[in-house]
Amino acid sequence: MASPIGHSLAGYLGFFLVRKNSHFLKYYSSKQLLITAILIANLPDIDFLLGYLFYQDFNAIHRQFTHSFFVGFIVCLVIFYCLRFYKKIPYSFLVWLWGLYFSHILLDMLAYDRYLPAGVQCFLPFSSDYFAFPISILGGLSFTGGIIQLNNFLTILQEIVIIPLLFFVIFFVAKSIYKNVQIHN
Repeated sequence: MASPIGHSLAGYLGFFLVRKNSHFLKYYSSKQLLITAILIANLPDIDFLLGYLFYQDFNAIHRQFTHSFFVGFIVCLVIFYCLRFYKKIPYSFLVWLWGLYFSHILLDMLAYDRYLPAGVQCFLPFSSDYFAFPISILGGLSFTGGIIQLNNFLTILQEIVIIPLLFFVIFFVAKSIYKNVQIHN
């Protein structure tokens, strides 16, 4: 699984996408958007807290229902409509929220998972199987022997390099596809 630092970096990069968007800035300040981005990008890991509250074990339900695309979409809908009740934000805000939530699931699927079953239950409630990409591009955290260890430090350094590169590749590929669609229409 990716680290909270890696997920927060993904949140920051998600903020980077909307930092100058007048539709978003009309309703929320840059600071509010940044905090929202980082919180939503880390939100699936609320299952650590839930596992401890219900089972006295932080890992009891980790990488299960909160790491589902479907549950993420429902959670983002609830957050969106709560915010929309307060201020009439555009529907693109919902897409942005879900993208941030999705980034968490994607990063966990790209990270090496030392704990079986490996991966996340990203298709709950339709499938309880765990899924991960066949090739891990992120090192993944280890809690055996404590959180402060060389492996975790190297994983965080790796995330600081790879996550922005991955973001910009996806961003520029999506941008070029969008331009091609615009040209052909």
